[in-house]
Amino acid sequence: MADKVSTHGRFLRKAEQDLKTFYSRGDYRGYIERFDQYAGMTAPALEFIEKYYEALLKNNNEGIIVDAAMSAMNEDSGNYETHMYYMLISLLKQERYFEVIAFIDHLMEEEIPQGFRIELAALRHRAKKSLDDDSSAAAEALSEITEDDFNHKIHYEKLELLGEWTNEKNDHYRALIRNLVPLTDNNELLTFMLLFLREIEDRDAIEVNKFGISHTIVPEHLQSIEEFELSSIVLYNVLSEVEHRMPELLEPARGMLMSHIIHCYPFAPDYNMDEITKAYLKILHDMVNLEYEKQKEVNGNVVEWIRFMESSIAGDDGQNQ
Repeated sequence: MADKVSTHGRFLRKAEQDLKTFYSRGDYRGYIERFDQYAGMTAPALEFIEKYYEALLKNNNEGIIVDAAMSAMNEDSGNYETHMYYMLISLLKQERYFEVIAFIDHLMEEEIPQGFRIELAALRHRAKKSLDDDSSAAAEALSEITEDDFNHKIHYEKLELLGEWTNEKNDHYRALIRNLVPLTDNNELLTFMLLFLREIEDRDAIEVNKFGISHTIVPEHLQSIEEFELSSIVLYNVLSEVEHRMPELLEPARGMLMSHIIHCYPFAPDYNMDEITKAYLKILHDMVNLEYEKQKEVNGNVVEWIRFMESSIAGDDGQNQ
């Protein structure tokens, strides 16, 4: 435990000034060492935590980030999203792509802020792309983004921008995104554009086209991903059944359903949730050559809708390369 002298306000202010000085002049090793001392005196503010992780990244200390972030989350010391985000970034830099995808698929099932959800989707796409072609691209944030700037970015960079703007509730880009919604034919990207507009409480109606059908919606009135019935009912029921009967399929099932949910949000198919649940369970049983006990109750049209989701997602992924 820190002694009374080191925790005196004057010593804490001096430590904070040292940290700002080290970081501003690019002395990241000095920042890391001083931060470790400072963290022993008091609980650091979020500003210093973020710069600590950034300094570790600049010094190629990704392993330290994973340990520090896991420790902070286990101790429930607050700033959970920051610790998780930097842990995932460090795993990406270590090329631990499967772990990144597994962590994110778990998180996507939880109730998390929409901005954080979009950031996670961007990180997941980066991990998946790296697994596919082992390529990476660095995104540089611009002080002002135009429609041309946005359109020329690759898919995960667009998701990262949307995540940043959603976290900040940055309505400066409201008009830009509203202009792009009718022109966007990538369903995943369109979903996160709508979630951005929902988060900034956009009250103006807008036309949205998914799967060749146009809908007029008011973003402020949209449900969150968690409230969307495919999440709150179908995902929950399917995963409960899979965990009980086919636990080896739990993660693949979670990943498949979440990708379908994000792909079609905010428009659920015109079937009841029980029919959709049974159709997913039928497909999952088929994957492991098991007979589904409610086979006769499965609506073949719903199975075809699920197959259509898979092919539509594959088409979007082809555009994202």
